[in-house]
Amino acid sequence: MFARLAVLVVLALAFTTSAPAEEKNDNTTKVMGTVIIPKEVASFDNRVVELRLYSINKNLADKGADLVEKVELKEFSHTTGKETKKEFTIGAAGKLDANNRYYVTAFVLLRDNRTHIGQADHVKEPFNKVLTDGNPRAVTIRFKEIGKK
Repeated sequence: MFARLAVLVVLALAFTTSAPAEEKNDNTTKVMGTVIIPKEVASFDNRVVELRLYSINKNLADKGADLVEKVELKEFSHTTGKETKKEFTIGAAGKLDANNRYYVTAFVLLRDNRTHIGQADHVKEPFNKVLTDGNPRAVTIRFKEIGKK
């Protein structure tokens, strides 16, 4: 009985610790996530979800952020009453710099106009911080119409 329990514990540890170890060794700026348009949001067709990953040096207050990568999810549509989900990856080619902070901006666009803004589930502030300072590499970003609470 004890031997079976020990084997189960070892197997459980093997399966639960492999992903975080890989993530800790990942020195890229790769961020994976899911964009979600909640079912309460009004329907729309043929929009673009624009995701941008930015990097900013922690020690330079007078320098703006640098764009790491921009990803566009084109021909994006949503129907009221049904949650819309789409997976994304951004920043896989970039090299992580511990002296930098990283954040993702997320908007739904109609032509060049921003109609919806995305907020990551893990933050309570306007910036969707990722990768450094204890912020995650995997995120969920939920959208709301701009100007609505």
